[in-house]
Amino acid sequence: MDIPILSPAFGWIIRNIYNVFGQNYLLTLFLFAVIIKVLLLPFGIKQQKNSIKQSRMRPKEMAIRKKYAGRNDKGTQQKLNEEIMQLYQEENINPMSGCLPLLIQMPVLFALYGVIIKPLTYIANLGSDVVSKLTAAYGEAASVTVSKYSEIATINAIVGDSGVAEKVGNIMTDAGFDWNSIFTQISSMHKSFNIFGIDMTITPSINFARENLPYLLIPVLTFVFAFFSTKIIRKFTYQPQASDPAQARSLAMMDWIMPLMSVWISFSVSSAIAVYWMFQNILSAAQQILLYKLYPIPQVTEEDIKAAELALKGKASKKPVKAAYEI
Repeated sequence: MDIPILSPAFGWIIRNIYNVFGQNYLLTLFLFAVIIKVLLLPFGIKQQKNSIKQSRMRPKEMAIRKKYAGRNDKGTQQKLNEEIMQLYQEENINPMSGCLPLLIQMPVLFALYGVIIKPLTYIANLGSDVVSKLTAAYGEAASVTVSKYSEIATINAIVGDSGVAEKVGNIMTDAGFDWNSIFTQISSMHKSFNIFGIDMTITPSINFARENLPYLLIPVLTFVFAFFSTKIIRKFTYQPQASDPAQARSLAMMDWIMPLMSVWISFSVSSAIAVYWMFQNILSAAQQILLYKLYPIPQVTEEDIKAAELALKGKASKKPVKAAYEI
């Protein structure tokens, strides 16, 4: 998850937000999400402009599809796709160009996630040698298997279990580290993870004990924000016409599958990650509404479609005449 240049840059941003705004982790997550959205806004603008171009081609595309309506044989479908591709080529539009910004954003998103799940490295700024030894000591003391992404779990275990903390302290001291200073930093950070009585280092679990109910609420809210964010983004985004009913059903299913996946993920990571994901969904929906207002997508009317059909018929009627003349 560590991406050269990007990860250190994002780490610097989130560390300074955390220190400037009173070491409030919830506020830090929100402001960090806002800054990342602002940085990625140019990609969103590019996608929106590409959607506008595609929307303007929609009447011509629908006219072509209507021309071959009801004919589902392989040869006809191939001709349909060829004519649509030719249409886009004539208008210098690449239907796949909207995917390029998403591909460019992938390393950014990986770096972003890496920064969020590694607060000891990027917020406490303890240094890679200290963090590596600390997570290894936690694994040894608690007899668990840890990865390099176990920093939040390490914080939770050290502060929440005095026995583990003592064992980790002995290991770190024997290795020559200043354990008192490190423990002070970890304890201070853990306090900032406690938001309205909810410990953001804890991973939600299906446990209906009274003290666990607030943590069960987090996956529920994750689903709600993911679901409505998907609906809002779809409403304010250009949607290409599905080529067949099966594709339309698949798109409808995705509206449910992705939010449900976010619930599953929220039961696998600390509450802090789930909260950050909520912020991302809220801001993504707000960004799409803003882009829609700034760069409105043209609405396709029946008159537009009829005009495109007449133009297509006129174009088609000239071809036989030209061919006969040439013969």
